[in-house]
Amino acid sequence: MAVVLSNVGYDNILFDLSFEIKESKITFIVGESGCGKSVLLSLINGDLKPTNGYISSAGKISILRQNFDECFFCNTVYEEILYVLKKNRVQSSLKKIIKSLKIVGLDESYLYRSAFDLSKGEQKRVAIATILALNPSILLLDEPFNYLDSTGKKNLIKLFRMMKIRYNKTIIIASSDTDMALSQADEVICLKNGHLLFKGNKYDLFTNTKLLENSNLDCPKLIQFTNLVKDNKGIDIGYRDDISDLMKDIYRFVK
Repeated sequence: MAVVLSNVGYDNILFDLSFEIKESKITFIVGESGCGKSVLLSLINGDLKPTNGYISSAGKISILRQNFDECFFCNTVYEEILYVLKKNRVQSSLKKIIKSLKIVGLDESYLYRSAFDLSKGEQKRVAIATILALNPSILLLDEPFNYLDSTGKKNLIKLFRMMKIRYNKTIIIASSDTDMALSQADEVICLKNGHLLFKGNKYDLFTNTKLLENSNLDCPKLIQFTNLVKDNKGIDIGYRDDISDLMKDIYRFVK
């Protein structure tokens, strides 16, 4: 397992959390704002210490915070990444920095551009490239889809899939975006007021109306659409996490 929590609590924010997170998988931690998602990531990252219980992890961890853009202060992207490498006492080289940029889809022309002149999506890619240069096995991402348009979200999705499949990264994402969780998660963890409400298969959560209502989460749009097709047309096609697969199934039923 990549991360194991045993009876973890923190102040009056998180309470008696016990679960395991698998290696080389994408795990979403979902829940409404204020449920403790960001605090949980900080605990896993080691920035905070549990009030009770313990956390163990297998591998190096890096975190992308919601306010990642506030960490930029150098003149160029190259200097930003170089600073973080030196701060963490990681051997640095131009080749390593260029490789980390290419992994996130940015070419060498970004090396000497200012992060402040980039779009929000490009800034986020630079921030991810920075933590990838540290070569962590576990990536913690706090609301990574915020402030991105549909194209930016699609690009980030492709990046996460590539990091999991090609580089065997364990990716833990805290988000209230249930559409993204349905699309990307191998497994989901749901928090409610600092308590563990659910852990397991994403379909078991997102097709459970009572659980979603209890956690104040929106039902993913694909699930809503599938339910409408079943209720209005009597076609039970099952649930999918990709719109293309869903439309193919519908076509097969009506053909």
